[in-house]
Amino acid sequence: MATIKHRAASGKVASVEPPVPEKPQPTSVFDSKTYSPYIIYLSTSFLLTVIIYVAAFWNTQWSDVFNSHPARGEMGLGKFIIKGVRFDQNGVRTAFAYPWRLATTTTAARISTWLGYAIHQLGQFYILANVQWLSSTGQIKAKWSSQYQWWNWQMLYLNVAMVFYKCIQGHIWYEGLAVDVPEGTAMGAVIAILIGAIIIEIPYRGLFFGRCKRLPVPHFNDVITFAKRYHGYMISFGIVYDFHYHPMEATVGHLGGFFYQFLLFWQSTSFLHYSHRNKNWTLLLEVWVLIHGTITALSQPGVGWQIFLFGFSVIFLVNQIWGIPAIRRLSTRSRTLAITAAYAAFIALAYYGFRENKAYYRMTFIPVTEFAFAIVVILMGSVTAAIVKRLQNIWVIGSLIASVYMLADGFMIYTLALILSGGKVTVYNDY
Repeated sequence: MATIKHRAASGKVASVEPPVPEKPQPTSVFDSKTYSPYIIYLSTSFLLTVIIYVAAFWNTQWSDVFNSHPARGEMGLGKFIIKGVRFDQNGVRTAFAYPWRLATTTTAARISTWLGYAIHQLGQFYILANVQWLSSTGQIKAKWSSQYQWWNWQMLYLNVAMVFYKCIQGHIWYEGLAVDVPEGTAMGAVIAILIGAIIIEIPYRGLFFGRCKRLPVPHFNDVITFAKRYHGYMISFGIVYDFHYHPMEATVGHLGGFFYQFLLFWQSTSFLHYSHRNKNWTLLLEVWVLIHGTITALSQPGVGWQIFLFGFSVIFLVNQIWGIPAIRRLSTRSRTLAITAAYAAFIALAYYGFRENKAYYRMTFIPVTEFAFAIVVILMGSVTAAIVKRLQNIWVIGSLIASVYMLADGFMIYTLALILSGGKVTVYNDY
């Protein structure tokens, strides 16, 4: 390497080595500055869903993908006898009597599903808590990055391992958590995720029609800051609990649900990675439930599809559409025209969808429930913040916050389960 010489102030000639150029850091496929990680997120989720589909129907009928109400002896991956649909004394199908459970469960089946859930759940909690602890004690600098960091890789390895465990466990013992817990709690845990997303996004897109970005509630900013910092535990519980609730069946409802859960696993993996807070990506995660819920409901008799399609559409038009980056970049006039067109399309679709029964009130069930719970949770957080500010003992503060956090999540999940199941949260084992 050539040496550069120059004359110093003393008159002597000094030699200065030129700066050594830094070696370019190796990039990974998760580098959001170089690649699009979303292609990986979507493609791997789709591939895993296809694998589940093929494995589930290898020994049964491929047409069972549309069998949403299997009878005893149907499905079961072609080698297990499941309970199937439950009927009451009048021959009416019992809602929320989950069909995909072993007709006669075994101890090994129970242990295998609960063991998998416990490892997955506690593993995610540990990774989240460890990063926050190390950061709060100054041992690491946890900050947002375009690269996957060590905690992202830990979460990825855990999720991948538990997905494969679930696949193997399902084909050996079949059973999911459905053997012991009501179906409404699994659905409630997922809806709680959506409510959490509404709360977190309030400063960005407001609560209603792009407005109410700050609610007239004491300590509102503290509540939002806390929700952004610690929402990972609630999201983790909803994802992992629902994932291990279902066996590895492949009805249209199961497949859409597994695909959604795999996307959410990527979201749990990418915390503190720029892709985690990309507005288009997070919007997809919120809106996918509209697609999944509607398709699942359409595969079943009745008018449940009206509740899902129009209910989640109302949430989209009242809340989510106001956060779409492409719409926010439009001029005021263009934005008004775009949103007006979306509203007009919704009105036309609703008129057509309710043309036979005129039961328009059904479209209010989901949005009223989600917005009401969002406000209740914010109020609980406000009261907690007011109490915390009067306390001194760090352990008392931590215990109080943790208790309220679990209480709020448990309250949402159980109450949602009550609403969804018509007031009867139970596991039907009497048939």
